[in-house]
Amino acid sequence: MAAVSILSACGFQLRGQGFDLNDTKVWLQTNNPNNDFERSLKQRLSTQGGSWVASVESANLQLGIEQYFTEERVIARDASGRPSELELIFKLDYRLAVQGKDYDNGLAPLQHLSSRREMAYDRNLETGQAVEKNRLLKDMQQAVISRLLLQMAKSQ
Repeated sequence: MAAVSILSACGFQLRGQGFDLNDTKVWLQTNNPNNDFERSLKQRLSTQGGSWVASVESANLQLGIEQYFTEERVIARDASGRPSELELIFKLDYRLAVQGKDYDNGLAPLQHLSSRREMAYDRNLETGQAVEKNRLLKDMQQAVISRLLLQMAKSQ
């Protein structure tokens, strides 16, 4: 009981918990509506209490996904010059407009979110490395989606 009290007193919350979108209606504008990122975003929005709408007139928020991409950087090399440690970066550029505030003045400002992960790279384990890299990419996308949904909840 004391441990729970201490954790709650310091502000600890489980990841993905602590906010509700309170039936926020969101209109999504994107070039890739069926990509994994957009599907995850739509699913997470509905589990947080929001919903997607088909028309901009019935929306509380407009979300425009400008672009998202992954960068890969070499952090360290081994003795023979091959990469031994990589940094993966997932970046999202988007616009978020609130009804009655940003709708009237045209375009909302371009905003950015990113997530970074590092991974050790071993050429002898390439199959396992590809699986680990995909797992890290999914984790980074989920982290960005969580921060985007939190921002949407705060903008209401």
